[in-house]
Amino acid sequence: RGFVRVLFRIFLRLEIEGWEHLPPGGPLIVIGNHFSIYEAPLLLTFLPYGDRLTWLAATELQRSAVLKYLIRLYNITPVWRGQPDRAALHRALEWLAAGNLVGIMPEGGVDDSMRQLTRAGIQLGLHDGPNSRLDAQLLTPRPGAAYLAVRSGAPVLPTAFLGSENIAANLRRLRRTPVRMIIGPVFGPLTIDPTLPKTERRERLD
Repeated sequence: RGFVRVLFRIFLRLEIEGWEHLPPGGPLIVIGNHFSIYEAPLLLTFLPYGDRLTWLAATELQRSAVLKYLIRLYNITPVWRGQPDRAALHRALEWLAAGNLVGIMPEGGVDDSMRQLTRAGIQLGLHDGPNSRLDAQLLTPRPGAAYLAVRSGAPVLPTAFLGSENIAANLRRLRRTPVRMIIGPVFGPLTIDPTLPKTERRERLD
C-alpha cells in the first residue's frame, strides 16, 4: 500500500478532505461514486483500515493475471454483477458481522450502457466498455449497498471523488490529474420494517 500511495502521489495532484469523519473501525460499509476504475483502488490505498477492508469488485477482473493477483493481495471479494451473487453477499455480511469494513460502489459500474448485459449474466472485461464516465454524472444506484446496510445493521461511510474521470486520459498524455477525495460523515444504521409487504420493502430499499 505504501508503494501504491507513492505512485498515486506521483501521477495525481490528490487532495483528501474529511479525515475527521473516519471512525476507528467497523462494522462499516464504504460507498463512493464510480466515474472511473480508480476510485476503489484509491480508497483501498488511503483509508487507514488495511486488511480489515474488503471490496466488492466485478468477478470478470480476474481474467487479467495482474488484477487476479491484486484481488488476492488486497483481499477483494469478486461479485457477479447484475446477478444475485449469494456467495459474495454472504461473505460480505460475515465480514461485517466480524467488525470489519466492506466497500461497494452503489452505481455498480462505470458504463451505464453495459447494465443490460450484466443483468443478463454476461461477464464484461476491462476493455468491453469505457473505463471512465467523462460526463461525471451519477447513475441510478443498484440496491446492493442498501441491502447490505439493512441486513447487517452497519453504518455507512460516504465518499466522493471529483476529477477521477480524467485520470486515464491524462495518464496517456503523461499529465498529472487534480483529484479531490472527500470523506463524508457516517450515517445510519438503516432499517426497514420486516413486517411490510415484500414489494414495499423493495421500494424502500431502492
